[in-house]
Amino acid sequence: MEITLSQLSNLWGKVLGAIKEEIKDKTIFDSFFANSYVGDIVGKELLVVVDSGLAVQLITAKYLDLLNSVVQRVTQTNYTVCLLQGKDFEKNKKPVKIAAEPDFFKNSRLNPDLTFENFVYGLSNKEAYQASIIVASNRGKLYNPLFIYGDSGIGKTHLLHSIGNYIKKNEPSAKVLTFDTDAFIDEYTKAARGESDFNKFKEYINGFDVILVDDVQFLVGKKKTEETFFVIFRLFHDSHKQIVLTCDRLPNELDGLESRLITRFNTGLPEKINKPDTETCILFLKNKIQKSGLNPDNFDYEALEFLAEKFSRSIRELQGAFNKLLSYTINFKPTDHIDLATTIEAVGDLLGYEDAKSEVNERKILNQVASYFKVTTQQLVGTSQVQQIVNARQIAMYLMRSMLDLKYKKIAAIFGGRSHSTVMSSITKVEQMSKTDTLFKSAIDDIISKIV
Repeated sequence: MEITLSQLSNLWGKVLGAIKEEIKDKTIFDSFFANSYVGDIVGKELLVVVDSGLAVQLITAKYLDLLNSVVQRVTQTNYTVCLLQGKDFEKNKKPVKIAAEPDFFKNSRLNPDLTFENFVYGLSNKEAYQASIIVASNRGKLYNPLFIYGDSGIGKTHLLHSIGNYIKKNEPSAKVLTFDTDAFIDEYTKAARGESDFNKFKEYINGFDVILVDDVQFLVGKKKTEETFFVIFRLFHDSHKQIVLTCDRLPNELDGLESRLITRFNTGLPEKINKPDTETCILFLKNKIQKSGLNPDNFDYEALEFLAEKFSRSIRELQGAFNKLLSYTINFKPTDHIDLATTIEAVGDLLGYEDAKSEVNERKILNQVASYFKVTTQQLVGTSQVQQIVNARQIAMYLMRSMLDLKYKKIAAIFGGRSHSTVMSSITKVEQMSKTDTLFKSAIDDIISKIV
């Protein structure tokens, strides 16, 4: 939506009203914002005129992010603000741009999808989650630095970005910088080689109110980079600016890192994220189902439990397994109802075996079915027509077909040379009963869970 200068002049009153609500300091607003106006539009840039050079400096230093955010919200257009002193604007009628900040960490951005609202927490990560909320709502006042540690793929980066997104939402004027340690090393290396201004690099970082640093374990062994990081850390900490760090282990376990950095890391609050428990993994899967626009009723609990138990090493691994399941049931074996057997078929190769064959074999199926129905394997493969044994035999045939993809002829041979049609009829009967008899289906799922 393009806006004319006259239209924007009318909207500017709404912008100032919103700014006044955010700042709440009447003296600041009256002294530096109240008399501002839009002097011109150059492309997507608003030339906003204020009445002093001091106003340009103050707004640029503390409120420019807030001003840009409010302008874009009110105008519904991606405008940015260029501040001009009144006499410069009237004299030149040309943009006199504020000097641009050095272009450091140009690829480092907060991920807007990583928020507290969509972070799934349980026993394994509850304390880290709660500590992150406390830090985000009391930046620089408590737990500085917050040191979140744990294995890869369990949610550390999600919490890091959640803190940044929370602060930006609730304090638009706060300047938040997020970067991973590899990016810091790259920027330091460029500065050390003279490819960028080293002092401006440090000044640039120190111009922020919050720094969020991912994977600080990669500082180990980078002596010169460690020294620079220590200087920046100390400046931030002494200025009561918030620092949040993630790592794969405790500070004291970072062998090779300078002791003074370890000491600094230990001054705040270390919080560990543990490997996700089954309950948390199931909550995560239910959350993914909901966000994918799918019907939760189409997923058997046993299927979700299987994924949660088999892929609990990390949330990242669990998400990959879930994506594989969706792809399988959409593209290869279309179905609206996802049960345990289908789930095993879909993700078996991720567990390190082909179609579960190295983990599941005919003997294991026979043993588990026999155990469940309290009969012997000899009875299963024999000729007994006792109803309980017949039911168990038919289920065992079904499982050999669904889990091992055995040919009917092979299954017939295992069960005493029965006919091809008898095997087919038995498997069809089990499939039909699974769809109509919930207790029967539950029994099959229980057996499968013991087999795998």
